[in-house]
Amino acid sequence: MNQHKANLKPQFKVQIPLPIWQIRFDEKTGWLGIEARAADILQNAFYVIDSRSGDFMLSDYKPKAGWWSGLEDIYNGSLYLHLGNNQQFGRHEGILALNAGTGEMRWERPAYSFYGLTAHYLLAKELNQENPNLIGLDYLTGSIVSDALTSTQAHTDLSAFQAQRVLLAKVPGHYPADNMFFPELQLFLQKKIGTVAMLAIDYLETNRYFIMGYYHTLPYLKYTYQVAVFSLAGELLLQEELISNTDAISLDNFFILNDTLILAQNKDLLLGYAL
Repeated sequence: MNQHKANLKPQFKVQIPLPIWQIRFDEKTGWLGIEARAADILQNAFYVIDSRSGDFMLSDYKPKAGWWSGLEDIYNGSLYLHLGNNQQFGRHEGILALNAGTGEMRWERPAYSFYGLTAHYLLAKELNQENPNLIGLDYLTGSIVSDALTSTQAHTDLSAFQAQRVLLAKVPGHYPADNMFFPELQLFLQKKIGTVAMLAIDYLETNRYFIMGYYHTLPYLKYTYQVAVFSLAGELLLQEELISNTDAISLDNFFILNDTLILAQNKDLLLGYAL
């Protein structure tokens, strides 16, 4: 493994028993909501981890809906799951809200589907309606706080809240090989660490560092995915291999929450570095 560690040391390492399927951020608490699933055995489980310490707030939670359940979001200490997956209509069904620290059920809405979060309510759609309206549900109780939302208002609220959340949880920009900025990023990596990046480069900049994720070619059309952290002066501070043998581009390999750089290694290990 190509590894370089000069100034950044891992603050924590967290092993997840099943492959990580998706991660959501709770910028209010600094917690990570994780859905892990293994398709070959039809098993899934949900975890909540403190991004600053790596401590489990919730571990191996398995709802009654089992394999058909999935993670929608996590916010202000609540974990939101869907209860079913209607493949015929291509939609998630049912909403389950949990206390993200205990796994205790806060509320359940089997007749609604999760649509998104806004600053003041959870957006949902009523199932089994030909033209379902968007409904606003209270975060903590699931009670209806607005049943007369226009599509324009709902999407305005949704977009504004998402933009606000992105400022607190930093995710990299994704630059595939046909992007106009890819050659410039590729040249920088070649000059600094002597590697020729392929397929795509992920880039994230802070006021102290810039972080780049890139694919390095292997024999037989396989690739590794590595991440490199540089100071603003261009000094290499960290180099870590996250995916050892892949033939496809993946997303969500690293992000920053609460000044902690989180790396997802081989889809079952989270590494946390204090920035």
